[in-house]
Amino acid sequence: MRVKTNLDVIIYDHIVDSLILGEYDMGQTILLDEFAEKFEVSRTPVTQAVRLLANDGLLNLMNNGRVMVPEFDKVQMEKICDVRLLLEEFAIKKIIKMKQAEDKYYDLLESIAQNAMKALQLDDKLEFNKKDLEFHSTLVAACDNEYLVSEYKRIQGKFIVANYLMLPLDKRDFHDASESHIKLAAALRKHDLENSLKLIKEHIFSFSTPF
Repeated sequence: MRVKTNLDVIIYDHIVDSLILGEYDMGQTILLDEFAEKFEVSRTPVTQAVRLLANDGLLNLMNNGRVMVPEFDKVQMEKICDVRLLLEEFAIKKIIKMKQAEDKYYDLLESIAQNAMKALQLDDKLEFNKKDLEFHSTLVAACDNEYLVSEYKRIQGKFIVANYLMLPLDKRDFHDASESHIKLAAALRKHDLENSLKLIKEHIFSFSTPF
């Protein structure tokens, strides 16, 4: 059972990587058998992985055994960013109010931000973007609200599809985004609410696809 579960997660992660790399098109339809052939596995772990991806807003699972990549336009992308901002601002306010917040959260955010910067210095844009997603999901998780985490995961899934399939990674410069991770982690550690909210807003709307 453990092997099966791990295989589901491995396939899940590989498909997320493919979406970040722009290997699929919005609206593209894919057969489950195509995924199984690509990853050289049976349909069972593929089906489980796709169900998880659909639950997280990354894919649409259709009744006929096909999988569709969701479609988003400029207006929808802006709305996705609005929701991301709403949830992350709430998380920041909650974290800063937690006077007893443990340093380990700030240490973790700073570590992720540093690793993201190292990935960018090595021109590994896939790893940088994975660290960016990890930074924001860790930020939300730090406020200790499992319902917020669940909702954020779904909006982040939609963001992955909308953002990374609209403009290829090789056409982007992420240096400002990398710097903003460092600044935001530092502002949070200082409990600087005003600057933290300013930084998160700038980051979300500058790091999303330039329209």
